[in-house]
Formats: sequence, structure tokens, C-alpha cells
Amino acid sequence: MDLNNIIIFVSAAFAAGIWYSGLYSWHVSMLCALAVLLLLVALWRVHRNCRQSFWPIIGLFFIAGILYYQQNVMVRSDDISQYVGQNVSVEGVIDTIPETTELNAQSRLARYIVNVEKVKPERADLLVRASGKVRVSVLYKEKFKPAAYGDRITVHGKVLELHGYNNPGQIDMTVALKRQNITARMSVQSHNLAVVSSKTLHSWRVALADWQDRIVNALQKVMPVNDAAILTAVLFGGYQGINKNVINDFTTTGLIHILSVSGSHIALVAGLTRWLGNRLKLGSLPTVTLAGLAVILYAVISGLTPPVIRSAVMGLISLLAVVIGRESYAPAALSLTALGMLVYQPMLLYDISFQLSFGATAGLVFLYQPTLKYMTKLPLWLAGPLAVTLSAQVVVLPLIVWHFNSFSLISFAANLIVLPIVELVIVLGLAGVILYTVVPVIGNIVFVVSSLLIGLVIILTALLASLPGSTIYIPSVGIAGSVMYYLLLAWIYGWRPFNIPGPRGLIVNWPRQCAIIATLVICSVLIYIWYPRPMSVHFIDVGQGDAALIITPHGKAVLVDTGGSFDSSSFDVGERVVAPYLKHYGVTVVDYLILTHGHQDHAGGAAGVAANIRVNKVMLARETYSTAVQALLHTRPVPTVIPTYTGQNFQIDGVAFNIEQAVDNNNRQPATGNEVSSVVRVSYGQHSFLITGDLEAHGEEELLAKKVNPCTVLKVGHHGARTSSTPAFLQAVSPKFAVISAGYNNRFGHPHPETLKRLADIHTIVYRTDQQGAIVFKSDGKHMEIETYIK
Repeated sequence: MDLNNIIIFVSAAFAAGIWYSGLYSWHVSMLCALAVLLLLVALWRVHRNCRQSFWPIIGLFFIAGILYYQQNVMVRSDDISQYVGQNVSVEGVIDTIPETTELNAQSRLARYIVNVEKVKPERADLLVRASGKVRVSVLYKEKFKPAAYGDRITVHGKVLELHGYNNPGQIDMTVALKRQNITARMSVQSHNLAVVSSKTLHSWRVALADWQDRIVNALQKVMPVNDAAILTAVLFGGYQGINKNVINDFTTTGLIHILSVSGSHIALVAGLTRWLGNRLKLGSLPTVTLAGLAVILYAVISGLTPPVIRSAVMGLISLLAVVIGRESYAPAALSLTALGMLVYQPMLLYDISFQLSFGATAGLVFLYQPTLKYMTKLPLWLAGPLAVTLSAQVVVLPLIVWHFNSFSLISFAANLIVLPIVELVIVLGLAGVILYTVVPVIGNIVFVVSSLLIGLVIILTALLASLPGSTIYIPSVGIAGSVMYYLLLAWIYGWRPFNIPGPRGLIVNWPRQCAIIATLVICSVLIYIWYPRPMSVHFIDVGQGDAALIITPHGKAVLVDTGGSFDSSSFDVGERVVAPYLKHYGVTVVDYLILTHGHQDHAGGAAGVAANIRVNKVMLARETYSTAVQALLHTRPVPTVIPTYTGQNFQIDGVAFNIEQAVDNNNRQPATGNEVSSVVRVSYGQHSFLITGDLEAHGEEELLAKKVNPCTVLKVGHHGARTSSTPAFLQAVSPKFAVISAGYNNRFGHPHPETLKRLADIHTIVYRTDQQGAIVFKSDGKHMEIETYIK
């Protein structure tokens, strides 16, 4: 086996060890013993000149990946996360340039990443050494000058655990922070932070940030804000300030990667520099050297973020292969780069950017030439771009499906029509930045031209995104399905184990058998799709809020509440949490959206859900419409609105939905607040679920007066507040299981200990989204199965 393949297999084995270690735990002693055994076998085979010594070495790298991952995720004894739940004083140095957000005219939010050096617990007298990084959010209610990068500060407050939304089908932001060695967080007022010593570091990061700010200000002076935000994104990365509709259009057309500096940007810079060098007849070595310098300069200008570093390293290795005349080493170079980055940070394997960038690059390295050969009948100007797009997309398709459950069919056309214009915008933008630094007037002229091209790009992407069928939904296929997909892909591209003929050979030699097998596969898929499954009720982790998804045996969906953010954050729970959850479970249409009432923590995500997933009917309490409900009613297409009333019911696939109680708004004063919460009962076979919104004691008394029936599962009212779940009500409904939907470490103290005691007194088994994440009940009408995201 040649060196190329050895490097590829070694890197793959190390990555597989990291992945396997993330799934299963192994005793270190057992792993070490196995590693020693493999090492002895490898040495013995090398001594005997046995060619099979390769496989024990591969096994060693697999075990190395397991051990390295386990060592990396271990938390040091002096890490700041060891003080979670305690009030402490933290002393450290601000490690990155602070981010500030304007909440309103009177308040600002500053976010710092603090490299912790010392900690003083509340009852201790002295500071003790500590390690790790803490993310500190500071609320300022007056004009302020935030602490600067490099300042030594002290922060007093409670250390909080990193905690995200624990649902399947979502990017785990907690893990993303831990990859940066951020292991805890703090949220304090401005008077709890003090600058010990101001040490304005003369760092290239500070200088670069100041220079980027000047460029952004220059862009905003000569072009519309949205155009300036897009040009800033393609030059420096980030989506700040870009219109949400534009981002959606770029996502739909498969061009969203253009809005963050990636391998395509690096390749463009390197290719353009090499073209310029060839035109000037500089020679091979000076041209490649100039291209390498251009790549390094562009990476520095873009901020040397991890994705940029990955792309730059790959670009430099590719240029080095050109210099030494070893382009055939590209697969080994790609593998070696991946191995080096995983050694630096093994948790990168779970990073979506890492997966997509290396997957797409692997597609170009391994599949571009074979794909181009398949397109010999097409003109070269069309075959080349199509081969690039197809070879990259087919490799990352399972990753895209797992993370997004959608695939852009229009991406091929977008890459042919829009991408060349975007590349011209990048080139002009870089030229404008350089010219503006030297001659601002000429730079401004280039920026204006770029703005006109950006306007054309926005029009074209909106047009392509609006075409019917521009994106299709694809369900997640899991690990087994992904393995089968890659085996099939390898077979199509020439992998022929056991002398199996290729696709064309099979069809030519055994047409009848192929037709029978294809028919059987199609019939099996159709039967699988239409065969009824157990009814499932999902209580989604939306933080301090409520959201319940009911999926009927034939896949119809009813959503009760959507969660929502309390603060003025731009984070949309409906768009970022609930909609991805629904897509992960194959929900592309919500037949009924029932909002128990209009409070932000129940309806705040409704508009975000409706903007991403079609909602046919909305059932609303008869109350004054809140801002959240009004936003829902302004989405397109406008869903049918049905006011709720007591006794209202409907049935889907044998699952019965009944409104047990709803406000009767015949009074002069419009109804608002928790007391208007509709109570929804979901029944299937022998089991029923009672979803009570924010129902409090008075509402429970009204429900008791109507002789409420028992239920199997109770969604506890008002997130487990003391003012809900009275003893009389709990005795009447006598649930076997109870679900409390509450935010982790929420400021309201939900669920209240008294509520938990009342549930314990009637021997109800309690599940909590703040502790177990998403909670799923599955029933065939007789039996009940319960799954939690956090075991």
C-alpha cells in the first residue's frame, strides 16, 4: 500500500475512534492493554517483513482517537465549571474583542470571553488559581465604555452551567462553546464588573477589528445597509445586518456558504492570483508563492477564524502540491490536514462547518474527474461547473439532510447563474478594500459598483428561490442509511468488490432482475411510508416556555404552543428550535396550530414556525391578540383562524382533540393573561394527554366544576408554578405521568418544590424538559413508551 493510502486510512481510523468514543465509553485500562497488544503484533509483523502489519497500525490509530477524545473532554479539577451554582469573584483577562448589542435606548448588553486565572468563592478569604474560560454577559443601563480586549477584570456573580436546547436535530451550541474551552457562563449587572488594570494590547486582532470597522463604516456611507452587510459577510464573514429574507433566499438556492469566508473564497483568491501571475509571465514558482501570500493575507484579513484557517491550510497544501508536482497527493494532503486539526481539537469532528468543508473538499478531490467524464456530451463551459457542484454536493448530502432535512434542487442553476456574479463581487470588494486604504475616493467608486452587482444577486436569488420545488424535504436516514448511501456512491464511482459489475453492466446484463428489484424497493418504501405508526406526543425543550407536538399514526401534525424568548434577543425560538425539530421528525405541514394563549413563552415562536413550515389552521383563545399572535397572522400564506370554545373537538387518524376549557369572551373587558389558557385533551385508545397551558388555581376550579376526567399524562400548568396544580385538581385528573416544561435555572424558580411534592404525593412520575430535554411519549393505543433526549 502506497503512502497516499496509508495517510488516508490512518486519518480515517483516528477520526473513527473519536466518533466511536462519542457514542460509547471504554475503560482506559482496557484500551491501553489493547493498544499494547496491537503494537506488539505490528512490531512482530514488521520484524517478519509481513505486509499485513498495516492493519494493526490502523487499529492503533483507532484506539488513539478514542483515548484522545476521552482525555480532551475531561475537565480539570481547577476549571471554572467546578464552581457552577456558586457565587464567586472571578479574576481574569478578556480573551477576545467584546461584542455589544443595543437592546433599547437605555440599555446595552456586552458579552465578554474571560480567560479565568483566579477565583474567590463567596465564603473564602483568598483567591485560588483556576482555569478555563467563562462567557460573561453584562447589562448596562447607562452610557458606558465596555472593557477592552486585554483588560484584567473581576466579575462577581453566580457561575452558571452552559445549557442549550436539548432536542434532536439541532446544533449543540454548548458543545460548540466547549470546543473554544468556554466551560461556564455568568450574567451580571454592570456594577458587578470592575476593571483591575487596563492593558490595551497592541494586538493584531485589535488593529484588524478597528480596520474592519473603518471599512464597514465606509461601505455603509456609499451603499444601502443591506448591501453593505452582504459585502461585509463575503469579505469578513458573519450574517449581522443582512435581511432575513435574503438569508432565506441564499439558503434556498444553496449559496448560503458564500456569506461566510470558506474554501470557495480561498480558492477564488488563489486562482485569481495564479491567473494574474500567468498573465504577467512570472513563472511557476513566483506565481504559486504569490498565490500563497495572497491566501495568507486574505485569511488574516478575514480574522483567522477556525473555518478560515482550515480553508487556508487546504489552499496552501494544494499550492505546495503544485510546486512539487504532486497534485496526485491531494487526497493525502486533505487527510493529513484533517488529522492535524483533529489532533488540535478532536471535538471539531462534530462541528458542522468542519464536516461540510472537508466533505465538500473530499468530493472535489475524489469525484470531480470521474464526474466530469460522465458529462462528456455536455459543453465544457457547462460540464465544468456542474461537475464541481455535483461532486461536492453528493458527498455532503447525508450531512445536509441530517442537519437541515432539506436539499436545494435549484442550487445547480444558482451556481451557474448567480455564483459567477458573487465571485465578481468578492473580487471587486477585495480590490475596493485595498484601494480604499490607499485612495478612498477610488475605493468608494468600486464599492458602488459592487453594490449594483449585489442588488442583481439579490433579485436573482429571490427569483430562483421562489420557483416551485426549489427545495425538497429529505428525512434523516441515520447512520445505517448513510453507510449504505456512501457504499452505493462508491460503487457508482468505480468501487467493484467481488467483481460486481457497475450500474450500466447490471442493467445491460440483467434487465429483468434489475426491474424486479427496483419495483420491490419502491413498493417497500411506499408500504413503509403509508404503514401506520404509533401516535407520538413530543414535549419540546423550548426553555422557559411550552411546545407540544402530536404526530398521528399517518404522520399528520398538530402543534400546541410554540415557545418564545422573553428578552429582546433576536433569537427566534420558533425558527431556530421548533421548526428544525419538526423537520427532523418529518413534519412539513402543521394541520392545526393550537395556541393556549398569547403570552410570549407560548406564542412567541409561532410566526417563526409558520415562516418555515406551512400551517393550515390556527386555533386561538378569545383574547386580545398579543404582539406574538399578530406577527403570526401577518405571515404568508395567512392560515385559517379558528376561535376556541369549550367542547370544541376534531379527530385526525383516530386521535381525538378536545378543547376541555376555553375562555368565553362575552364580557366588555377583553380577556388577557394566564386565566384565558385553553385546556386541550389529546386522546388515543386507552391513553389521554391533558395540556393545560398556564392554567392557574382559579381555572382549575372551573375545570373541576365541569367534572374533568382523569388522564394518563398531564402537562403541568404554568411550568410547575406554586399557583397551579392544586391538590384537588391533581386528585381529579390522577395522572400516571407529568411533564413540566421549564427553562434551565430559570429566574422564576419553576418548578416550585411544593408542586413537585404534590405530584410525588399522588405517586406521579415526573419528567422535566430542563433536566431531560425533549420528552416523547409513543402509544399504539394500549401500550406506552417514553423516550428522553437526555438519558
